Amino acid sequence: MAQGFYQLCLPQKGEYAMTREELYQSIYSHDTIYLPPHEQTSAALEVSLGCSWHKCTFCDFAKDPFRLHPMEKIEESLKLLASLRPDDTRLFFLGENAFCMSAERIFTIMELTGQYMPGIREYAMYSRIDDILSKTDEELSRLHGQGLAALHIGVESGSDSILEARKKGITSAQILDGLWRLDKAGIDYYLTIIPGLGGRTFSRMHAVETARLLNQVHPRNIWCLKLKLWEDTKLYKEAQNGMFDEMTPAEILAEERLLLQNLTVTDCLFEDTTVLDQFTIQGMLPAQKEELLQAMAYLLSLQAM
Repeated sequence: MAQGFYQLCLPQKGEYAMTREELYQSIYSHDTIYLPPHEQTSAALEVSLGCSWHKCTFCDFAKDPFRLHPMEKIEESLKLLASLRPDDTRLFFLGENAFCMSAERIFTIMELTGQYMPGIREYAMYSRIDDILSKTDEELSRLHGQGLAALHIGVESGSDSILEARKKGITSAQILDGLWRLDKAGIDYYLTIIPGLGGRTFSRMHAVETARLLNQVHPRNIWCLKLKLWEDTKLYKEAQNGMFDEMTPAEILAEERLLLQNLTVTDCLFEDTTVLDQFTIQGMLPAQKEELLQAMAYLLSLQAM
């Protein structure tokens, strides 16, 4: 399970006899669904399962084999969701990278949504960078015009060496290209970074090059989730074999502080829900940058005592 993701825990099958709970159970494939922090009030429509890439060495999130749901299933789920969430105005398409769907398929789902949930005005979903690059500028603009408000994207690092080593499947140049195209289309984006992903050896490079990349784009939010090694991942096996030098929580926080020191982004919420495995820090940049740095310094000083 990927750390830091907010959860909506659904009742276990058979636990309740209420029609409402049975409806929820029929909409989602799993009893727990995961939404980004800023989508907690959004209605959620499952359009796919698994990740279309599924090769990152650190990820244990996408356990399901990748598949797009048939349109018949999506339409049936929309009908049920409409009865459960009739007043919602924002809809989140569930799937590890739902934006891998073609633009035309997304348009079709939006049209169906309009039939069954006419109150919906905005859409959001998870995306990989290559999902963005696979679409034309015209398609991105049309999607925004139809209500696509935001994409949630795992950038993870701005270092090409680290991206390649972790089998992310994209380069820093592609990340910039994709995010600039979202800027042009008017689509907001929320970025996830993974402090510690370079290990102790490449910690400074990870921090500095990630800050360098972020300073060239305009994220609404930078969400840091410190690296956790899950036993069923390739990166865990690399660490067990001495091929990856895992950092301590305090070392990861020091790396994140270096990243923050180098950030010059504006109008961006910076947050980490995994600080030292027990704290959350949050603040707007650049206004609260010094407060965030002071908070990190204070937490680090406690570790040194």
